Amino acid sequence: MWGLDREPRSVHALLGGVLFMAAATFVYSVSTMPAHLDWIRIVVWIVLTLIAAASPVRLPGGLTAQTTTTPLIGVIFDSTFPSPFATCVVAFVGTFAPRDFRRQVAFGPLGTLYNRSNYLISGYAGWSAAHMFGGASPSDPLAIVGRIVAAGVAFTVVNQTLAVSMAALRTRQSLSRVWALSSANVLASLAAQIPLGWLMAEVAVEVGLWAAFMVMIPLQLARYSMSKYTEMRELFFGSISALSQAIDAKDGFTRGHADRVSRIAGAIAREMGIPEREIEQIELAALLHDIGKIGVEDRILLKPTRLEPDERTLMHHHTVYGAAILEPSTALRPLVPLVLHHHENYDGTGYPDGLKGEEIPLGSRVIIVADAYEAMTSDRVYRKAPGHERAMEQLHRFKGAQFDPRVVRALDQLMEKHGMAAFDRSDLPPINYETLAELRRRLAQGPIAGDAHAF
Repeated sequence: MWGLDREPRSVHALLGGVLFMAAATFVYSVSTMPAHLDWIRIVVWIVLTLIAAASPVRLPGGLTAQTTTTPLIGVIFDSTFPSPFATCVVAFVGTFAPRDFRRQVAFGPLGTLYNRSNYLISGYAGWSAAHMFGGASPSDPLAIVGRIVAAGVAFTVVNQTLAVSMAALRTRQSLSRVWALSSANVLASLAAQIPLGWLMAEVAVEVGLWAAFMVMIPLQLARYSMSKYTEMRELFFGSISALSQAIDAKDGFTRGHADRVSRIAGAIAREMGIPEREIEQIELAALLHDIGKIGVEDRILLKPTRLEPDERTLMHHHTVYGAAILEPSTALRPLVPLVLHHHENYDGTGYPDGLKGEEIPLGSRVIIVADAYEAMTSDRVYRKAPGHERAMEQLHRFKGAQFDPRVVRALDQLMEKHGMAAFDRSDLPPINYETLAELRRRLAQGPIAGDAHAF
């Protein structure tokens, strides 16, 4: 099978099942096709759908969003089509996008065929739900709203289930993670397209097909909303990465430490069954957990040997500094408690507030374990890494005192299942580290290009 040789059997099973369902659905729709069919009308609906499919939005989590829901709901409610045949044809042919012809779809032609089959099945589900109770009288608005809701829910549930399932299998992530990263954040935009689709059908029937093209203008607002979400997310993570690199530019001893702690913390949290929304906050807080070290004096931060007691006390202030740095930002404020308390010990002997047990935010309890594990499995300029076995021994030794036993057990289980590969996956942007010392050396090697001058 094209592009699927190395994929797990579950991908093959889902692909085969969906293709079979799509073929059976299309055959049934052909059997219901009326003797006289307005093919010109079908072609116009296909054109409307192709226009909507031409500008997809790439979402995090492995999904691509389009505004094709509106014209597909429109053809479902076009009263000139008495059978689902027109809906199935438009759903299959009209949803082709430029990326399908540029071979930018996972699994190549089979991936394209899967996506078309998804729309065909979803369209048929929406048509069946809308026509389950027969036509609604124009004088009965509740019945009309009921049909719109039924069609929209059926279409969306089938479409999102098939899309999220394949994305989860393809990217080897959980269904909840793909849903949280992708569909959940644009659900309002998707829902808004459903009544707009019904309105498009009403305009097409009562005014004319030409008027349906006018509805494509407000449809672009839905696409704009989805694209803005992805842009804002990229901007947000870019800011997070910049803050994380700020401390690494100053402290070359622990370069990449925050990125590794973030990956470990995310994997532990996922093993514990923490909701994906909270996992993302834990990963971000772990990425920024040492940002307060910017406020620590260089003589302490860059000291290559163990700190003296008074120096250690000053270093402890970095949790408070970090919270103060993040607090002014509305977007980063939910991370403040996790960063502030990531050095609180489970028995109450930590800092800065001496919190104990469940008083400590769960994210902080995860981060302190991830932080300790990373520190003991990574080399430093002043010592070699003790290694995994020694790290796990120390974590078990101090669980209940410094570490939450539940978090330590989760890390233990995670390592038994996946080993170090458990920390490879992350949706956070990659970080290219360059310390301040390295930057100075690089700049010293050659002249800096400046503005152009005539003389």
